[in-house]
Amino acid sequence: MLFIEQIRTISILCLTVFGCTGNLLTLIILHQHFFRKTPSAILISGLCIADCSVLCLQSLQIIGKLYLPVTSYDCIVFFFLDVFRLLSVWIVCFISLERCSLVFNPCHIPRLISRIKTFIFVIVLFIISLLIFSHYTVHLNMEYFPNSNQTNVTYSVCTYKPHFHRIVWECLRSALTYWLTIPICIICNIIIIKCLFQASRIERTLNNNSIDTLNLSNKQRQLTAMLVTSSIVFVLTVTPSTIHTIYLSITKNFTPYQYIINIITNILLHFHHAINFLAFIFSCARFRTELIKLFRTYLCRRIFQRLYKNPTPSTEQMYMYSTRQQKTPIKLFTPKTYSYRRNNQNGIIVLGTNNYKNKTGRNY
Repeated sequence: MLFIEQIRTISILCLTVFGCTGNLLTLIILHQHFFRKTPSAILISGLCIADCSVLCLQSLQIIGKLYLPVTSYDCIVFFFLDVFRLLSVWIVCFISLERCSLVFNPCHIPRLISRIKTFIFVIVLFIISLLIFSHYTVHLNMEYFPNSNQTNVTYSVCTYKPHFHRIVWECLRSALTYWLTIPICIICNIIIIKCLFQASRIERTLNNNSIDTLNLSNKQRQLTAMLVTSSIVFVLTVTPSTIHTIYLSITKNFTPYQYIINIITNILLHFHHAINFLAFIFSCARFRTELIKLFRTYLCRRIFQRLYKNPTPSTEQMYMYSTRQQKTPIKLFTPKTYSYRRNNQNGIIVLGTNNYKNKTGRNY
């Protein structure tokens, strides 16, 4: 059992590093010109923030138990972990509903969904998540376990209070988080894929669309591909854990074999929060273009700018001195040199040339 626990710890930590990096890159790309003015950018930004929070809190919980077995913040981490997990899941569900409404009624979707309305919806959904799990402040407490000599505390854990109906709450939480959202996402994705397939067949026979219509269609098509792919990834990664949780709730079969399956499905559950970045890369060509542009702009240009910068050419000056009685003729200078004449107070004429060569190749 110790080996499978180590695999679970290493897997979640690796997923946290990869997922947080991918979500931060997604946030940067979403604020570029192509995605910035769309309501879907607000939804994906909220999804990235929620996924990063879930991964970081889960890793904090694991690392804290490895190095600090006795802590006092376990209940707080447990509370915000469930809040951000519910927020992430329902954002994905709303994304599926929004794309489905766009397929059925594309003309009125700007009236129904805007950037301001989408931002308000994400904030309201976060507040609702806080209210749903607010009873944790009453029904959770920290338990400390001393060693065999009863002298020092060696381990602490956040548990429910004895009179709390844990089984009922676990079923309700699973229903709100997974059992209700997965069927909605599956139905919406089937409808979207079917409608897009029919629209692609009709589009092949019609070639009289204007340029603006094609641009708008291309933009919405790429956004739909990104969001539908994220929803499909959510269904594929969450469904095994949901089915196994229902099986354990019904059969009460808590064997070591079922414990291993539970750990594997838990690792797969965290894939949803970490691999949306890969789903966006493989499903959207414009996302790949913006990612390459981002690397060229902020990495190649910033890091290697000094290496490829042309050195500033030096200025060569030559001074010739002559008296008033014997002036140096101007024809001694070449046509490509610039000469100037300066009178000194002692009666000496200073003639100078400047052989500075600018970037255009001209000599001054």
